[in-house]
Amino acid sequence: MRLAAYVHPFDLPALIACGNLRRLRELGFHELCLATSYHAGRWLTPWGPGRVRFLEDGVVHFRPRADYGELRPLVSSEVPADGPSPLEVCLAEATAHGLGVRAWSIGTHNSRLGALHPRCCVHDAFGDVYHYALCPSQPAVQQYLTAMVQDLAAHPGLAAVELEAYGQLGFKHSSHHDKASFVPSGLLDAALSACFCGACSERARQAGEDLEATRRAVMGCIDDHVQRGCAMAKATLAAGGEAPEWLAGVLRRRREAAAALAAKLQSVAPGLARAVQVHPEPWFTGSQFAAATAAVFPAADERVLTCYGDGPEAIARQLTSPGMAALAASPRRLCLWPKAPAFNSDEDLVKVRDLAAAHGIGALAIYHLGLLPWRTIERAAKMLAR
Repeated sequence: MRLAAYVHPFDLPALIACGNLRRLRELGFHELCLATSYHAGRWLTPWGPGRVRFLEDGVVHFRPRADYGELRPLVSSEVPADGPSPLEVCLAEATAHGLGVRAWSIGTHNSRLGALHPRCCVHDAFGDVYHYALCPSQPAVQQYLTAMVQDLAAHPGLAAVELEAYGQLGFKHSSHHDKASFVPSGLLDAALSACFCGACSERARQAGEDLEATRRAVMGCIDDHVQRGCAMAKATLAAGGEAPEWLAGVLRRRREAAAALAAKLQSVAPGLARAVQVHPEPWFTGSQFAAATAAVFPAADERVLTCYGDGPEAIARQLTSPGMAALAASPRRLCLWPKAPAFNSDEDLVKVRDLAAAHGIGALAIYHLGLLPWRTIERAAKMLAR
């Protein structure tokens, strides 16, 4: 079983006290998934100098050189004024220790760019702007994402680029201090996540859709829950129920945007291996593509199932879901976050390793070196890298 670890540039200096990259290779790791672009966050981290780290919002850890057009990336403070970037340093040092490197690229989740360019964001049926979510239907967003992959592909020795948040983020993906009296699941999540930005609206018109009728239907669905519903009532409309008429158009536009982006990424970096993060839920609008939407990418592109916070039982359900079964023709890897309450014992780790092997999954990735104590990293590697 091949073993990988997600890392940020600021994790690498902290590893020196634990034996550096040489020790990771001794533990059985084969690859580092280095964050090359990322969003804001507040992390409780075991690594120094402090314990609470606030991440820079919407930055890249390499030097942009391609034509990004309207949406210009911001270089992080981790990139020195002179000398190699964190990506270049990681490629050189990891290779020397027998470790591969893939670029872990966060695309449309960018609150900094969203605040600067609200026109390029997801707009819901009521006209609310989701500033944390750039919409991939927008030509400017597609140019930004394509230029980023082009820049990453220009780094010699890079094993692959892993695409996270290259699709359309929806309501459920966390913003800042989220508060809601209703669980955003099933049809409510689908309705809140339906995009009516200028580009998505134009796609609907070109397809002959009655856009205003769709908007009214989506607004009605939201208000059936939020305005006319009761916050103490059980949710009655679930994703497994009969799909409303408006949903087909929403999902079609999402697939069309993903297909256009996939073709552009292929054209600018045809020789670079790609890994696409996926989720089995058909309506999913988090950082991962819904499995059906991810089907627009070539079957040779690896599929990464990210099971953050899920334990063996939940992972087993995902692996046997219809959405994941459709991905069996592609190389696959499983990402897990070994922390309680999902993981409480070495046996839990072994169960996931055996599940992956039984389903023909060739690689496991641990999330995340910067968030886990060293003893947990060693413990997980011992159980998983067998």
